[in-house]
Amino acid sequence: MKKVLFVFNHPAPYKVALFNGLSAQLDLHVIFERDHASNRNPLFYNESNTDYKFVTHKINGINLGEENFLSTGIKKHLKHNKYDLIVMNGYSTFAEMIALRYLKKKKIPYIFYINGGVVKNESKLKTKIKRYFINGANKYLSPSVEADEYLIHYGVNKDLISHYPYATVYEKDIIKKPLSINRKEKLRLEYGIKDASFVFMSVGQFIDRKNNLHLLEVWRNVSKKNYLVLIGDGPEKSLYEQYIKDHEMNNVVLIDFLPHEKLLKTLRIGDYAVFLSKEDIYGHMVNEAMSQGLGVVASNKIVSARTLIKDGVNGYLVDCYNEEMIIKKIKAITKLNTFEASIASAKNNTIEKMVEIHAKFFARDL
Repeated sequence: MKKVLFVFNHPAPYKVALFNGLSAQLDLHVIFERDHASNRNPLFYNESNTDYKFVTHKINGINLGEENFLSTGIKKHLKHNKYDLIVMNGYSTFAEMIALRYLKKKKIPYIFYINGGVVKNESKLKTKIKRYFINGANKYLSPSVEADEYLIHYGVNKDLISHYPYATVYEKDIIKKPLSINRKEKLRLEYGIKDASFVFMSVGQFIDRKNNLHLLEVWRNVSKKNYLVLIGDGPEKSLYEQYIKDHEMNNVVLIDFLPHEKLLKTLRIGDYAVFLSKEDIYGHMVNEAMSQGLGVVASNKIVSARTLIKDGVNGYLVDCYNEEMIIKKIKAITKLNTFEASIASAKNNTIEKMVEIHAKFFARDL
């Protein structure tokens, strides 16, 4: 059985699910740099299965900011332990940088793994630093062709890149059939939604990057019979509440952060979903919405949206700043029955599929 080390920043529930699935086929060892990312709601980690079926190795270090970690622990671990395969999930923490430098210096083969990526305007120095840490792996794993753009921008040979489905839902989580009208209306009443023509769901942190203030501005110009449900938490919540109050938006509902299972069930009260993020390295909410049969209108700045949305079939891509286009596509999607197409997409992006593809890839020789 292959002995594999996987390095990741924190025990996100979907990573734990992947690792538990892989542990049946690999002698899997994992280093989580931090117990949690400070920008995550504590309830996020309640979804993690703490009954790890893989071996974890604790390293000492200092937490910095939301996700950064300063430590020589990964490097020290690599010095004293041998693996058939080493997977480095990113390069953005000091601990990862130190480890990558060591792997390069010692010419130890490794896989460089990304969860997504967004190319930004940046200084030549920053680009040079990123090129150094991103290049040098024997193989690369990316969630989609759209995410490959990030790797290729920093000089990676596209022939070295392979793909995996990036998922947060199990097959059992995918809804089998739409809720009946009566059932859906009854659930909507719990949130004060009554006599709605259509209900649009949106999920994510209440932060500037998610662009929800702009979404609220847009919502003032759609039919008052269309409801918007924003689910999440964050520093902008009070701004949303004030904006909704000032503009008497009775067709907008705010719901606090929901644990994963409750979130999926709540998404079912909707007809469609809308996400206008200015930037998302990947964006699991698109697939999660589709897993509950919702068609999605989403910003073309969301990597998962460009990966999963088929225009006019299960949703539409929009320019997140173009209000006229957004309103046009919101109207257009209400003319589509997107349930089957969205479910079909979600079935190709499950945790089971993710485990299967990873296992096949890790079985290869570097």
